[in-house]
Amino acid sequence: MDQRTIAPPAPERDPSDHLIGPQPGSNKQTVVVIAVVSVVVMVLAMVTIILAGLSFLRSNEPVPAEPAARSYTGSLAVPLRIVPVVGVTKESCSDGSTRGRTGECYTLGTGGMTVVVLERLSTGIENDAWVLQVRFSSADTVALRALTSTNVGKQVALVVNGTVLMAPNVASPITGGELQIAGNFTKNDVDAIFTELTKR
Repeated sequence: MDQRTIAPPAPERDPSDHLIGPQPGSNKQTVVVIAVVSVVVMVLAMVTIILAGLSFLRSNEPVPAEPAARSYTGSLAVPLRIVPVVGVTKESCSDGSTRGRTGECYTLGTGGMTVVVLERLSTGIENDAWVLQVRFSSADTVALRALTSTNVGKQVALVVNGTVLMAPNVASPITGGELQIAGNFTKNDVDAIFTELTKR
């Protein structure tokens, strides 16, 4: 007996199924993808150029100059005297009183100390004001401690070339060998004092 099977005929194939490469209609998608990628690349390039330009402009802006601090170690050109103050007047200086930097007249007591060598003298800024910072040698540190210990609650004058730079009140003995000279100084003021003391 013949056992052949009967099957329906195979459907006809579309001839385009046998083509190699992009299918019809896929060109539009490719063009859209390329266009989007191109736009993204152009936007990134423009942003990079703008940022580089801004960075260049900022780099050409003048940088504010830092204040120039000065420092010195060694013998002083003129001695620094630290002397107890007996009295202060606003009148004209006479009978041996000593003029202050801002016009006051100081009557100075006896004793005190004379400094001719410093471990360090430097200029700097403290609380937005120019100051002179002084570090004494070990021998002068001992003398400064003794002087300030006997004059707690009183003024002592810092005298250079016959002028009182300042006359602070001694709140407590200065034991660390460091002193800060302040008095509403400008940079020119501290530079002038620094140069007078060091000739530098």
